[in-house]
Amino acid sequence: MLYKFTELTKEEYTNFEKNSSVGTFLQSSEQAELLQKRGYKIWLLGVKADNKVVAAALVMREKVHLGYIFSIDRGPMLDFNNHELLAFFMSNFVKFSRENKGLYIEIRPNVTLKITNNHGETIGEENTSFIEEMKSLGFTHLPFVDGFTTAGSPEWEYIKDLSELTDEKSVRASYNKKAQYYLKKNAQFGIQLRQLSRKDLPEFKELTQKTANRLHYKDKNLNFYQTVYDVYGDNATFIFAELNFDKYINEETEKIAQLDEKLAKINQKIEKYPANDKFKRQYAEFADQKKQHNKRILKAAQQKKDAGKATVVVAGALFLQQPQEMNYLYSGTYEEYMDYYGPYQIQDVMINEAVKQGLKRYNFYGIAGKFDGSDGVLGFKTTFEGHARQLVGNFMMPVNPIKYKFYRLLKKMLGRA
Repeated sequence: MLYKFTELTKEEYTNFEKNSSVGTFLQSSEQAELLQKRGYKIWLLGVKADNKVVAAALVMREKVHLGYIFSIDRGPMLDFNNHELLAFFMSNFVKFSRENKGLYIEIRPNVTLKITNNHGETIGEENTSFIEEMKSLGFTHLPFVDGFTTAGSPEWEYIKDLSELTDEKSVRASYNKKAQYYLKKNAQFGIQLRQLSRKDLPEFKELTQKTANRLHYKDKNLNFYQTVYDVYGDNATFIFAELNFDKYINEETEKIAQLDEKLAKINQKIEKYPANDKFKRQYAEFADQKKQHNKRILKAAQQKKDAGKATVVVAGALFLQQPQEMNYLYSGTYEEYMDYYGPYQIQDVMINEAVKQGLKRYNFYGIAGKFDGSDGVLGFKTTFEGHARQLVGNFMMPVNPIKYKFYRLLKKMLGRA
């Protein structure tokens, strides 16, 4: 087959990406626009056969000493079983990078190395053959990064398969008992979800920054969130889980009033049948429920006083929707409101939305790849029942070997300095 390596129009590129099985938001035309707005030089490159697009990639160029890095994050998009096409794309990408003052290239393909269960046990076989194929094309496979990073796309993801889910009942049944319990508790608090407008984004940034500070990772800046909002449009969902203390306290007070009526009736039965232990057990049960509601009222009243306002943000998150999947990206939770389980409610609503949209995959995105109990993010995501996916990782190749040697030497010298 006669292949042609070429730049693609935005329309050509978008149509191919939206219909590609390995398409992702990181390779979308929206991502291309976002990168441009953030000052990066980008290209939409592809391969055509008989004037039909058969491969495509969003390429980003970044300045370094002595030249540029040319990178493809979660691409290229093509049939990876077509070895001839893969080799053709890679050789022409190397040539293109060299002609445009590239120093070296980095590629993070959207290719799975292995699938594991929630305990890190591998399901099926590892895809080591892809790594070997890339090496045969002249690439170096970089060591896997230990742990989770927000500096680039993660090497580990957590995925929930939605293909067998049809409605809210089947979605809820697909979660494990812990998520079901937390959602049941959450329903008692009257938490309301609100989709954010652009003017709400500083408040969203405040939430994510405080969460980042608490968990010791680097958050995106406000401009990033604003650009995502502008570029992705309806495909970006910024959402808050909020609690109104006055409404919550009123509802708890009503529940106590209902319990008082029950307690009064049961007390009459106890007086009439003092030897019947059944009524005494019922009284104790309802009395304990009343005690719990009173504790909630006291706690909420104190939290309202501390907050200095009637309505507070409990948690929030950003989601990006693609034809291939719903992506859960950035989020935050205020530590003092964790007992309201807002993040569980947000995930449940968005998983149900993905099912309604006919999406077959829900991507919880990055995890650390550690299954020893140290990754709290993984612990949260596994309650919704899915599988972990390790990608093949990062590949690099110098396209100007002589300059690259000087670059490495200079980097080493600066590091020592």
